[in-house]
Formats: sequence, structure tokens, C-alpha cells
Amino acid sequence: MSLVKFVCTGCSCLCDDTEIEVEGTQIKKINNACVRGAALLSAADNPQRRATCLVNGQETSLAEAVEEASRLLQQAPRRLIFGLDNSTLEAQAAGMELAQALGAVIDDSSSFCHGPLIESILTGALPSGSLSQIKDTADLFIYWGSNAHQSHPRHLAKFFLPFYTELEEAGWVQKAQLCCVEVRDSETSSLCEPVFKLLPGGDRDFIAQVLNISGGGEGTPEAKTFVELIKRSHFGVIFAGLGLTYSLDGDYSLFAEMVQKLSQWTRLVVIPMVGHFNMRGFNESLYKKTGYINKVSFASGISHGEEFGFLEQVRSHLADCVLVIGSDPFSSLPHHVLRELEGVPIICFDPFITPTTKAAQVVFGTAISGLEVGGRAIRMDGDEIPLPVAKSSGYPSDEEILKRLAEKVSG
Repeated sequence: MSLVKFVCTGCSCLCDDTEIEVEGTQIKKINNACVRGAALLSAADNPQRRATCLVNGQETSLAEAVEEASRLLQQAPRRLIFGLDNSTLEAQAAGMELAQALGAVIDDSSSFCHGPLIESILTGALPSGSLSQIKDTADLFIYWGSNAHQSHPRHLAKFFLPFYTELEEAGWVQKAQLCCVEVRDSETSSLCEPVFKLLPGGDRDFIAQVLNISGGGEGTPEAKTFVELIKRSHFGVIFAGLGLTYSLDGDYSLFAEMVQKLSQWTRLVVIPMVGHFNMRGFNESLYKKTGYINKVSFASGISHGEEFGFLEQVRSHLADCVLVIGSDPFSSLPHHVLRELEGVPIICFDPFITPTTKAAQVVFGTAISGLEVGGRAIRMDGDEIPLPVAKSSGYPSDEEILKRLAEKVSG
């Protein structure tokens, strides 16, 4: 039995201190994993949870599944590739090459969650920074619209609690302040002081109040306290969650103006609390390739627009074959949207059996990124993290299958 380091791909923290004891191909012990990471590792060794290669519900070989998937992709004039947020950078590159070869639309889940925030960071509208640097030097942590305790269970332990590591005669010394902007009480808010509690959808008004006070005007007592908190800090970081994104309806212009205004008193950076472990990698890779982070069509050169987003493609019956990679839209999106996919062939890559694999005509059971196949990923803060293989398996990687499909459709 051997002890192996594992970069956990349970979320975009990409914790690199997780350890597993492996005997043969079985995981016997897990150290330093949160509930999300432990669930991922436990499911990896459960054959009842793992997906296999299927065509129309019948188990088949990888070669036969590739043959059927390539046939479906070739006969469809309007293809849509969706997902890749839980794939390595190498697989994402292969997926983009396949989309270009097919003249397909490609999109990921950032088009209805963190996309506008990540785009604001990549274009320079919002300042950001490395978690490694923040861990050593930031003195103000603000969780805005994010209950990290649930979404990223080790986030506080890895990036805030290290500030408690020094002892003085009085006991533990808090070297940084933790606060949050939230609409409800949560596990994270219970640790914060102060808590800026807003009405649902009230983020834009709160930001406007902060801007007014920053410019010498009047505002609410809560907004004044927030500005004073920023003024007293030397280096602050805002961990922006989905609560903020949805409240602002993806429009970060006023938020960016606030961050710029507050930066006259302190260094202030923003980091997106991304869920999928390599969503930011997809956004950065597509941005480098096309100038856009999502919603791209390769049908005639490079095009971008709302009509190329997954939701609009489905609602408007614009796609007649959908390739889903490492995503499960059938469990996360409304049924009235997914009903529009009736009659549309679906090809699905996933390590696990999901509602989406059950709806697919062709299924590829794949290796788990970071555990059974190596590569690289981009953490939520933009740092590139290597993913070494931790244990062997007989499952093919996303990259391998995508390259085989590209060879078929190009031939």
C-alpha cells in the first residue's frame, strides 16, 4: 500500500495537500479531503457509480462508441459542444480543435454563472491576484454572495485560518479580518464580523451607496461601515460568488467602478468563487484562441453572441446534435428548458452515471481528471496547477476520445 499526493479536482480550490493510500487500483484511505473531495474519491472506486461506453443504452466498446458518435456529429449540420469545465487544459484544447473542425458552437456553464466576472478579470476591468500571495499578505477577506463553507469547504481553512498560526501570551492572534456581504445567515456569515446583510437583489443599490460615500456623499450606515473597513485595510480581497453574479444579472460595470474607487485607499483584488475545477481554464483558453470566453461559433470563422450560449441554443432549437463533456445539465437546469432537447441526439462524456448520461444516445465513461489522468488546470485565481496521475484505471481520457473523434470527422 502506497501513500500518494492528489490534487483534488472536487472544486476550483485545487487543494494540493490531499493524500490517498492506494492498494492496487483501490483507494483505502483519504487524508486532508473535504466532503466534496472525499465524495469524489469514494465514488471513483464504486463500479455502480461509474459510467461505461454505451450506444442506445447497450454496453459497447470504445471504438464502436467513437464510430457512432462521429456518425452523429457528421450527419448533423448544427453541432453544439458544451462543458469541459471538469476537463484538463489539454482536453479543453482538443475540444476546441474538434469544435473548429466541425464548424460547431462551443460553450460552457460560465455562460450562465461566473462568465461575466471572469471576463472582467481577463480584460483588465477588475484587478485580481494569486491565492498564494493573498494567503501571506492580505489583511481583509470579504466573501460577497458566497457561502464558502458549502461551495468550497476548505477555502477558509487554506486561505484565511493561516492568519491564526502565531501565538502570543493572550492566545491566538487574528491578523486579518473576515467579513461578508450576504442576503441570509449562513455557515460562513456566522464566522464573519461585520456581516453586511442585504435584501435579495440589493447588491447594486449597496454598491451605489458605497460609491456615493467614496465620493464624499451620503449613504446608509452599512455602506459607511464598509468604506471605513476598506480604508483601514492594507490589502483586501473580495471573493465573489454566484449570489453577486445573479444579483447584478452579470453586469459588473458598477462593481468594477466601486473596486476602482476603493482602490485609492488600499490594494483591492477580486477572485471568482468558481465551482468547477477548470472553468477558468476553459475561459482563458478560449479567450486566447478566439478573443471570447464562451458562446463561440466556428461555423464561418469565429463568431460570438448570445445565440451561441447553451441555453439559447436549446430554447431556440438551434442545435441538432449536442456533445456534453464532464457536465450534467439534466440535473442542474429547469425541465422546461431540457424538454426542448427531445429528439436531439446527445453524446456525453462523464466518469459517473448522471441524468445526462441516462438521456444520451452515446456515452463515454471517462477517467477522472487529476486522479486517473494527468494534465494541467487553472485555479480560480488564475494560477496554473499541474495534475499528476494518482492511480491507474482502464478508463480513457477526455482528450483521447476527443482526438479520436477529430480524426474521424476530419477524415
